[in-house]
Amino acid sequence: MLAAILIAQQGAAGPLRGLVERLASTEVEVTIVDDLPTALAMSHTADTPPVILLDLRDVAGGELEDVKLAITAIHKAVAAIPEIEPVVVTSHAGAPLVLACLRAGAGDLIDLAHEGTGTARAIVQRLHARQAVRATDAATLRALRNIVEDLVKDLVRTERRSIDLEEKLTRASTVPGAELRPPSILLIEHDRKVAGELAELLENTGIATYAYATGEEALREVATLAAATGLDLALVAAQLPGIDGLQTIRALRDRIPGLPAFLMTSVHDAALAEDAADLGVVGFVHKPLGAIDEIVERLAQLATESMQRTRESVYIERIKERHERVLAKYRSLPREP
Repeated sequence: MLAAILIAQQGAAGPLRGLVERLASTEVEVTIVDDLPTALAMSHTADTPPVILLDLRDVAGGELEDVKLAITAIHKAVAAIPEIEPVVVTSHAGAPLVLACLRAGAGDLIDLAHEGTGTARAIVQRLHARQAVRATDAATLRALRNIVEDLVKDLVRTERRSIDLEEKLTRASTVPGAELRPPSILLIEHDRKVAGELAELLENTGIATYAYATGEEALREVATLAAATGLDLALVAAQLPGIDGLQTIRALRDRIPGLPAFLMTSVHDAALAEDAADLGVVGFVHKPLGAIDEIVERLAQLATESMQRTRESVYIERIKERHERVLAKYRSLPREP
């Protein structure tokens, strides 16, 4: 049996009551409610959304304000129940109103002054069938999306195990240079004594350290160095011969976007601190170096965390590269309204 919900704030009377009775005589079950929320609640309990009949008898044929009211009513109904195409019920509908209703999202219009029982039933039947197809398609889409989401989750889990195994095999490999690299720091400091002391302490904690005396010297080799071994943190003196520390960090970031950087300085300069903050410098090391063991521990921790973030990013990119076609198909699935 066909089902419809009639939204009529004043109830069904006169010609509207006649429409309900005529539809009932053709096995169309019409439930009368006085507001949209009630219709929404009833619609959600049905396997196929009932056809929504909107009582707009008070809307005249072509007055601008009346047309706006009709459009607003239709938009509210479609927004509340996206899977339906409401049928407008009115009297003596003019062409402007009919066109406005259809453009606003109405499925059809029943003019009580002209439509017979057969035509009214045919409209309800057609909209009911269309909504049944849409409901079936939506259910199928949900099922497919759930299947694909489960597939993607399994795919990610499988890839994680695969990459973990690859890394274990790499660590176990006897091929020279096949072992995983340690965290690494690029150190740029013109004072060779300070640079040597820091480099030695960092190396003793397992951090690969590449030291340069000037920004220009480091920038000439950083691309090759990053490609060959990877870089996780830059420790740059603010006062350098040639280009200064902040300029060096900017240039490093052009070559290695997002590279975390520490700034070493022997002066307390508010303007320098402000410029460094704007550049995204993650911290300062003040010279002469005090509590150097704590400094080294902190730098080692940051370099290790940076390396882990880089590995995780590479890790995800490898999954995407391996299964880009599957992920592309998943992303192309239509979204539910």
